Amino acid sequence: MSTKTLEIFFTGKNLVIPHYQRDYAWKPSNVDDLFEDVEEALQVKGGHYLGTFILSQSDRSAPVFVVDGQQRLTTLTMILDALIDAVEDPAIRQHYRSNFISHPVTGAKFKLQGGNGDFFVSLLAEQNPAPATDGQQRLLDAYERIQLRVGELRNRGGEELVKQWLSCLSQLEVLEFVEPDEGKAIRMFQSVNDRGVPLARMDIVKSLLVYYSNRYLDGELDQFISEQFGLAFHSFSRIKRLAAEDGYRVRLVNRDSFREDDVLRYHYFAFDGSPFELESGADYSATADTVLETFLKPGLRDLRNDPSRLRNFIDSYSKDLAAFFGALEALLVATRTDIVTYLLFVVQDLSATLYPLVIRLHLQDRLSAVGTGSDQRSLQKIIEMVDLRVFKLRGTNPQADVFRITAALSSLSVDEIISGLKQFCRHFMPDALMQSQVENEYLYRNAGVPRMLLEVEFEERKKGKKPRPSPAQLVALNCKGLTVEHILPQEPNFKVRAYGFRSRDHYEEHKHRIGNLVLIEDTLNKTCSNRTVEDKMSAPECYQKSGLWAVKALSAIHTPPGQPFRLLDIDNRAQTIANLMLKRWPI
Repeated sequence: MSTKTLEIFFTGKNLVIPHYQRDYAWKPSNVDDLFEDVEEALQVKGGHYLGTFILSQSDRSAPVFVVDGQQRLTTLTMILDALIDAVEDPAIRQHYRSNFISHPVTGAKFKLQGGNGDFFVSLLAEQNPAPATDGQQRLLDAYERIQLRVGELRNRGGEELVKQWLSCLSQLEVLEFVEPDEGKAIRMFQSVNDRGVPLARMDIVKSLLVYYSNRYLDGELDQFISEQFGLAFHSFSRIKRLAAEDGYRVRLVNRDSFREDDVLRYHYFAFDGSPFELESGADYSATADTVLETFLKPGLRDLRNDPSRLRNFIDSYSKDLAAFFGALEALLVATRTDIVTYLLFVVQDLSATLYPLVIRLHLQDRLSAVGTGSDQRSLQKIIEMVDLRVFKLRGTNPQADVFRITAALSSLSVDEIISGLKQFCRHFMPDALMQSQVENEYLYRNAGVPRMLLEVEFEERKKGKKPRPSPAQLVALNCKGLTVEHILPQEPNFKVRAYGFRSRDHYEEHKHRIGNLVLIEDTLNKTCSNRTVEDKMSAPECYQKSGLWAVKALSAIHTPPGQPFRLLDIDNRAQTIANLMLKRWPI
C-alpha cells in the first residue's frame, strides 16, 4: 500500500480492466464532478486525493488487473487523451501520451478487455464508433462531455491552461494497493467504492463469495465467480438496452431505479437452497440487503467448515445467478419474435412479483408447457391471466402466495403449478367479482385497461374478418403511442340529460367506466380531446383516422345520423367487454 502521484502510478504499468468487470457506469454529471476536483486542485495549488485503486499482478511481467477503480481510471484516461489532443507542441504531446495513453515500447497503458476494448480504442482515435451496449453509450456520452469541457478550457485559457491541467492531473495523489492474488484483491474491494457510483449489493455478493473461496477453498473458485458475475453484469447491460428500445419498452425494467440488485432479489425468491439446507425466499418482503444479510452471509458461515458443500453451493449459486440474468435477457429478446411474450412484458407490463416465477420457468424450459387437463393454455398464458385478473384489475399484490409457488417449482409438475395459480385467481379475483368490476367500476387509471382494450381490438378485427395485428404492426402502434381515450369527454361540454344521465354528478359516476374508454393513438387522443362525441365519431381527423379497427367500428356505428353514444351504450359496451374478458382469461 502506498500513496503516489498519478504519473508515478501509471509508470511501468499496462493497466487492464478484466472482461468480467461491470460495464462503464459513469454519467456526464460524474465527469463534471471530476473536473471540479481538478479545478479545486489548481486553485489551491496543492495536491488532491483521487481515491484508492486496488490492483492485482501475479508477477512483474504480467498485466496489472484493475480490481477496483475502473470507473475513475477509464474516465481519467479519456480526460488525459482529450487534453493531450488539445496541445499543439509535439514534444509535450509525446511526453504525456507515452506516460498515460500508449508507450512506444510496451503499448497501450490502459486497456478494456471484452467487447468494450475495440470500442474504447476507436473512441480515443476519434473514429466515431457506434455504441452497441449501454456501457458503450455511457463511454461515448462521457467522452463527448469531456471533449466539450476541454474545448471550453482551451477557449478560456488557451494552450497554456490545458498544459496546467495536464501538469495538475499528473500530480494528483492516489492510494495504490497491489495484491498478487486476484482473489485477495477482490476481497479488498468490498470496503472500497468508486466515487459517484453507489456500491451495488451484487458487487458485495461477488466479493463475499470470492472471500469464502479464497479463505476456505484456497481460491479454487475465484476466477469462476468473477466470470459468472461478469456474465451477469453484461447481461444486465443488454437487458436495460432491450427494455429501453422504442416499440419494445418494458416499463418496469426501463425505470432508472431498476438495477442489478432487483434481479438479485428476484433470484433469491426463485433459488432452491434445499440441497444445501439453506432457506431461500423465506422473507416475502426481502430487499437486496436481505439477500446479503439474512441468506448469503449466514448460509456461507454455516457451510464454511464443510469444503465440499461450500464449494458446491458457491458453484451452484454463482452459475444459477448468471443463468437467471441470462434468462431475463432471453425473455426480452423473445419480445422481438414471440407475440405472447411481447404482450406479457411490453403491453401488459408484467407485475414485478411474477418476474421470479416467469424467469425460473423459462430456465426450466417450462414456460410454454401445457398441462394434461382440458385447459390447453401454456403456463405463460396462465401467468398472463393471473397478472391481468389479480395484479392489474384487482390491483392487489399477494406476494406470499406467489413466492410460495415459485419456491416450490422444482418439486411441482406443470399440472400442479397450473392448479395452484388457478386457485390463487379464484381466491383473489373470482369470476363474479371480475364481471362486476369490469362492468361497473372506475377503471380509467387501472393498469390492466390498455391490455384489455387491446383484446377488444383483436375481437373487433375477428368480427370484421380482419387478421390480428402482426408483431411488427403492434410495434409500430406502440412507437406511435397508444393511450386510453374517453369517448364521452372527461369535461362535459354537452347537456348530460340528453345522453341519459340524471345530472352532472351522475355523469361523473360513469365517465371512467370501461364502456366509455377506447384505446387510440396518442396523436388522435390529443386531436379529439374534449370534442363532442358527435365530432369524434364523424370528423375525418378523429376516430375515422385511427389505425385501430375497434375505433373505426365504433365510429361507423355512432356517426350521425346513426345512433348517438349515450349512457345505455356505456352499459352495453361495459357488459360486452366484461364477458369478453371472462372468455379470454377464464380460470
